[in-house]
Amino acid sequence: MSELGYLSLQQLTKRFRGVPAVNDVWLEIAAGERLSLLGPSGCGKSTTLQLIAGILRPDQGQITLQGRLLNRLPPERREMALVLQKGLLFPHLSVGENVAFGLKMRGVNRVEREARTLALLDQVQLTGFEDRQPTELSGGQAQRVALARSLVIRPKVLLLDEPLSALDANLRGDMQTLILRLQEETGVTMVIVTHDQSEAVVMSHRIALMFDGCLRQVETPEGLYQRPGDASVARFFGGVNFFTAAADHHRLTLAGGDVLTTDFPQQGTVQVTIRPECIHLLADQICGTNLLPVTVSQNRFTGTQRHLTLQTPAGLELQAWVPPSQNWAIGQTAFAHLPADALWSFPTPTVPAPPQSVPKALSP
Repeated sequence: MSELGYLSLQQLTKRFRGVPAVNDVWLEIAAGERLSLLGPSGCGKSTTLQLIAGILRPDQGQITLQGRLLNRLPPERREMALVLQKGLLFPHLSVGENVAFGLKMRGVNRVEREARTLALLDQVQLTGFEDRQPTELSGGQAQRVALARSLVIRPKVLLLDEPLSALDANLRGDMQTLILRLQEETGVTMVIVTHDQSEAVVMSHRIALMFDGCLRQVETPEGLYQRPGDASVARFFGGVNFFTAAADHHRLTLAGGDVLTTDFPQQGTVQVTIRPECIHLLADQICGTNLLPVTVSQNRFTGTQRHLTLQTPAGLELQAWVPPSQNWAIGQTAFAHLPADALWSFPTPTVPAPPQSVPKALSP
């Protein structure tokens, strides 16, 4: 993966009926990078992808690829390929003709078209399918044909809009592996739209997290899990433990008087979070720092983990996810170890003063 700036979005804004769907987005993507646009439904991620593809035009800002401004170029001149949620194949063309369609439109001769088509079908594990009709394909096979059709034209950027959401869990895993292998073999820059955190984590070098049309944080998957920019990012990535503390550099004093230390210094009133899988539950007080006495109040077996709810004497409730072999009894007392390198905190946002009431006589 090369330096950032291969594909660049600057001040990108798109409004529908005056309402911004994408608002002042700045994003630099490296050549050969796999980047996911992640966020809840309606956050602007698909609109951003359509702006990059040229399906929509921005109201403000610019899109460049290798320094070339793309704003007014039609989709077919952007050296990009788009794969949608369902592999929308031409029903009147065979699999081979579907894959070769983009090459034919570009004037590639028949011999080369056939050679490149067969090579791509082999890469997507569909050798021998070139004469089949789209109606003879399963959902996973149709999506592989759509992927081959996109890659055969050798695009500089591959855009994927929820490409796996229509597939069942087993097929999704297989397709993730296939897409990652193809991207590594071709080196194509890839931008993926998804609402699935686990999919974004598996598929991406970096994740651009969007809320309400704005970029909230752009980070590696590890960075978003371990160093979320604020509480809303932490919650989106499965954060369930949040509590207030008074921070004095590396020292955190909790509301009930318990004291913890953190590797990440802060000052003032902060909101602290720790991922539930980072909490270690101990039968004995075997270390002297960052231990809280707790009582197990819930124990839920999920197959690969046990989800425990813990209560401290001061009334703090914590969620801890432990291996299934650790079968703690309800009511059992223990010690929760909260490692200093897993405690991340954010300054508590200032709450604005409530507006003064307007006299009824002046109300509209």
